[in-house]
Amino acid sequence: MLRHSLAGGLVLAAASCFLAAGSVAHADIYAPYARAGAIVDADGGLNNYKNVISSERVDTGRYCVEFSHKVDVTGALIQITPRDPRRLPHIAYRNPSSTCEGHNTLAIHVYNTSTGHLADGGFDVTIS
Repeated sequence: MLRHSLAGGLVLAAASCFLAAGSVAHADIYAPYARAGAIVDADGGLNNYKNVISSERVDTGRYCVEFSHKVDVTGALIQITPRDPRRLPHIAYRNPSSTCEGHNTLAIHVYNTSTGHLADGGFDVTIS
């Protein structure tokens, strides 16, 4: 019985190694139905993304996210979700602005819901 348990465990371990060794094709695996999307940290760092060129925190609570030329932000349906329940992100501008001068950018401002003032906070942004 112990021999069968060990053999079964080895088979499972080998299968998991095989599956873990497979490579991820591209970022579409994270957002297969979105045209673009990103996870942006409170410090402006860019995490798992698709069709996003860059993101940065330009000032307290002010962020710029630049999208690939494949996605036009001017007429897109955009969803922003806060990563902290006490923060409220919103789209300030959809193209070059005093906050973000790049082409095809979103200026996103994040507010503290307790004080109503700008505050740093991470968010997810998706364009469908």
